[in-house]
This record gives sequence, C-alpha cells and structure tokens, in this order.
Amino acid sequence: MKISYETILKVVTSFYDKANYDILIGYHFRIIEDFDTHLPRIAYFWQLQLTGEIDDRSMLPFEIIPKHLALKINLGEVHRWVILFDKTLTEFVETNSITSDDKKEWLSKVDIFKNKFIKMLA
Repeated sequence: MKISYETILKVVTSFYDKANYDILIGYHFRIIEDFDTHLPRIAYFWQLQLTGEIDDRSMLPFEIIPKHLALKINLGEVHRWVILFDKTLTEFVETNSITSDDKKEWLSKVDIFKNKFIKMLA
C-alpha cells in the first residue's frame, strides 16, 4: 500500500514542529513568514518522491536545491535535518502510522537529497 498524502503531511508537519524549535536549524524556518502554508507544498514534494504521483500538479516544479542556496545551509545543519527527520519517521513507525519499509524508502530518498546538498556545499 502506498503511503497517503494525508500521512505524508502529518509526518512533514510533525518534523517541522520539531525543526522550527531546534537550536541548530530552527532559525531557518522561523524567518519564513507563515511557514505553515508552505507545509502542503513540502508534503506534495515528498508524495512525488515516495509514490511517483502528485495530487496537486500546480505545485510543480520543485526546485529544491536552487531555492535552498539562499539559506546558506552548512554541512552540520544538513546532518541535523536528517537526524530530526529520522527521529520523526521512527515516531510514526512506533505508532504504526507508517511501516518500517515506508521509513526505509523515505530515508533512501532523504539520502539522495542529503547528498545533493552536500555536493552543493562543496
């Protein structure tokens, strides 16, 4: 069974609830006015990555790397983002909201983008 958009949105929202207050990376999110309105777009991005489908094509294109260049993200922040995302996915596995396989697949996609960010920083 494919992970639903609604579940993806819950994961994304839970993650950014943590990230927003994180001492290392939270400042990136707190400077964005009305960040909550951005969450559905992030969820659609992950829906496309995880399922190959997207419910709202008006969200395309996703220009993840170019959009994040202005944030001047450093290597430690990339790694912190991954740690918090892994923690969030683990919480959703523990509550049976997603499967271990869902988590593994999602982390494989996270790894792709982590490597792109690391390459961008080099």
